[in-house]
Amino acid sequence: MNNNTHKKLILAPKIAFICLSVILPLIGNVKAQTTINSEIISHVEKLRDTDKVKRLETVRELRKIGVPAIPILTAALQEKEQQIRGGAAFALGAIGPEAKTAIPQLIFMLKDEDEQVRLDAAVALRRIGSPAVPALTEALKDENVLVRKGATFALAGIGAEAQQTIPILIEMLSDNDEQIRLNASIALRGIGTTATPALTEALQHKNPLIRKGAAIALGQINTEISQVQNQQNQRDRLRPNPCGTLPNLCAPRPNFCTQIPNLCAPLTNPTPTAPTPTPRQTPLPRT
Repeated sequence: MNNNTHKKLILAPKIAFICLSVILPLIGNVKAQTTINSEIISHVEKLRDTDKVKRLETVRELRKIGVPAIPILTAALQEKEQQIRGGAAFALGAIGPEAKTAIPQLIFMLKDEDEQVRLDAAVALRRIGSPAVPALTEALKDENVLVRKGATFALAGIGAEAQQTIPILIEMLSDNDEQIRLNASIALRGIGTTATPALTEALQHKNPLIRKGAAIALGQINTEISQVQNQQNQRDRLRPNPCGTLPNLCAPRPNFCTQIPNLCAPLTNPTPTAPTPTPRQTPLPRT
């Protein structure tokens, strides 16, 4: 047996051991993932339940699983049964920003034939938050009124993180759909004072619908500013007033001329008083 053959015989068991040490954890991970997937699918099936309480409990369980549940829930958005579609969307929203990979499918669901599913998709997008803003901005331009309505509804709940949508939301104030106009006003209101300059300019717009929507949004923003100012004023009133405490250090110095006796008063001659006349006594008659 030459040296090369001897070395191969020695290395072969070592290589086999190394391969097994790599493969076995992978097999374990695959089994673990298979178990988790089975659990997720089981929970998704429970979304069929007509009992709202049980469905909410299922959503909580899916939320606990978190990121591993996202692919299966995204696939469930295409189920025929509306309860599974809506429940899957709601669950993705509960997971939050980490479910951003589901955004395109959720945008598509804004035109779902079922109203509740559309609402669940819009709520999911607003809960995912800022990662959904670019896609929602594009959805505002969609020809489908349902998509525009759902997009404005979602943006209305995202708030200040949607400030990049201010120009197009102002345009949406003139949309043909009344609900979209209202949603756009609420979204601009939620963005807050960052939208104030653009809204102030919109007050001069030739379109009366845009002027009206801007006024609504600004009215609420100004109300919120007034509330903050009132709170500050209340805090100021609660501060102790040093002039209201004893001793009163802010009071003027005492004027000794106002004390009794009044030593500073000018001397005056007393006015003579007439003597009181003594009544005359009538003498008694002699007897």
